Amino acid sequence: RQRVALARAIVRHPAVFCMDEPLSNLDAKLRSDTRSELVSLHRRLSSTFIYVTHDQVEAMTMGTHVAVMHRGRIEQIGVPSDVYARPETVFVAQFIGTPPMNIFPAGMVEPGDRLVGVRPEHLSLDPAADLRMSVGLVELLGHETLVHGHVGETPVVARLAADVTPPSVGDEAGIVLPVAHRHRFDAATGRRIAESTS
Repeated sequence: RQRVALARAIVRHPAVFCMDEPLSNLDAKLRSDTRSELVSLHRRLSSTFIYVTHDQVEAMTMGTHVAVMHRGRIEQIGVPSDVYARPETVFVAQFIGTPPMNIFPAGMVEPGDRLVGVRPEHLSLDPAADLRMSVGLVELLGHETLVHGHVGETPVVARLAADVTPPSVGDEAGIVLPVAHRHRFDAATGRRIAESTS
């Protein structure tokens, strides 16, 4: 049905296509195939596509620009890679990315009243690290391993390369949050804290 509706729209040669979750009722294989078709169609037609989705994978793979909305407000607009690499709010940090960015409460990682965020792929394991994670689940995905756990009450996910031996469920694993990959957010507003240039 979605393909028929799209074909009808194309023959009218509109300058703008507005799509509201067109892939939401498709099974995984058809969804992936149709997503590729839409990207190809967008390139061929050189029309503007305004595409509404709750699926951040669709937004990241299909959009030349994304606007992340929360409660009727635009939180951030940008090219997908910039939105992923430099989220402007805690909401964006945890909405864009699978698994989402880890957010550590004020005072846990750094002194002061700022939250610290680190993407799962930037966490590393080190038995000598002071920050300890209780491992609750290990997902072996073939090309990578996801290690889920908690630091105190804070949920944490680490993404490890397939050749890294993961800890076992029940282990206490030391984790390292490289300073270069930390994102800092105001604890009261959830907004990104500007990095010092000095």
